[in-house]
Amino acid sequence: MSGFTKISTAIVAVFIGCFLMFSYLVYFHIQDNIEEEMTGALNQVREMVNLNIPVADIEAIVEPSPHLSAHYFTGRLQAEQPSAMSTTERNALAPVIIPIQENQYLIVTPFDTTELTQNLTFFALVAGLFFATFVLLLFTLNVAVKQRLVPLNQLAEALSELREGKDSQPLPHSDITEMNRVIDQFKHLQNALKSKEKQLIKIDKQLALLQEQERNYLARELHDNVGQLLTTIKAHAYILVNAKERAVVELSAQKVQVMSHQISDAIRKLTAHLHPLILDKVPLQSSLERLVYEQEIAQPDTQWDVSINLKRYEEDRERDIHLYRFAQEAINNVIKHAKATKVSIQIYGDTHCVSIEVKDNGRGLGNHIVENIGMSSMRSRARCIGASCSVVSTTGGGVTVSLQLPLTQPSPELGINAA
Repeated sequence: MSGFTKISTAIVAVFIGCFLMFSYLVYFHIQDNIEEEMTGALNQVREMVNLNIPVADIEAIVEPSPHLSAHYFTGRLQAEQPSAMSTTERNALAPVIIPIQENQYLIVTPFDTTELTQNLTFFALVAGLFFATFVLLLFTLNVAVKQRLVPLNQLAEALSELREGKDSQPLPHSDITEMNRVIDQFKHLQNALKSKEKQLIKIDKQLALLQEQERNYLARELHDNVGQLLTTIKAHAYILVNAKERAVVELSAQKVQVMSHQISDAIRKLTAHLHPLILDKVPLQSSLERLVYEQEIAQPDTQWDVSINLKRYEEDRERDIHLYRFAQEAINNVIKHAKATKVSIQIYGDTHCVSIEVKDNGRGLGNHIVENIGMSSMRSRARCIGASCSVVSTTGGGVTVSLQLPLTQPSPELGINAA
């Protein structure tokens, strides 16, 4: 059932109910008026009888009246019928009996048929005109509503096409202010979705490129480092098996031992690059402290201001991985791009919230933020745990990267593994 049909049904139901009530009240009002007029006419007849006006004159006066009816009666009256002189003391609508001669009377009775028919006929004409106007109004309303709903139907089709990923035709301008507001909001939504789609396509390309770079990095590390070490170990193993001199055997064994440690370090480095295994062994605070310490050692010329306080923080493995990766990406961006001499890292967490702030005095972002893969990764990780992320240029140069995570509600379940 369409909206117009529902509205029309409600209007018709209300109208019929009101009309029936109005008809009921009008009918009884007409009856009361006719009764008052008949009572007045009968009282006038009684006054004429009291004034001894001739019966013929009374009949002539009553004859054209729409409220009274006069007829002659010949015979004996019933005992309970009132006489002409006592009618004024009886019911106001009781017939007036006027004696003419013995056993002959003129009886004047109230008559409402003519007056009632006239009033009801007039009411029927008015009601018919009102019904005709009401039907015409509904028809006009139907046509107007259908015309006004054209932009709404076009908007529904545009939304359907937008859902299917198709480009919709431009929506026409409407003469309804509210409809124009809806159309404008749809256009803003359409433009925002197109912009997001372009960003997603760009990010997908960057992710594909990053994945390929990651594979190349792993292949290069395995081939150039681990592979060469294994090849060398294989050669020394051959020497160990076939050499006769003790000095040669000892030298090869030492080299095998050193290269085994190198392979172990390389594998540990690759593993840490792929997944922060340290989180599986130590708390988040210790992992972050280790992360910052390694950067401090690697960047001795940079002044570090570090404060990490997560003693009251309740750990959650999946959430901790996102927080660790967020801080790691923020610090890596400073090291790679900022060229900063001072870095401030403030991390705090308790049972209510977690906040991360990485601030530097480097070259900043310029006039706009370039949405590279690193920033996209940080924003994505913040969304995964229900946190807010901001990247802003600070006064005097540098960038401040911050994350705010309220812990009053559980983190959203994404059904994916964080790494």
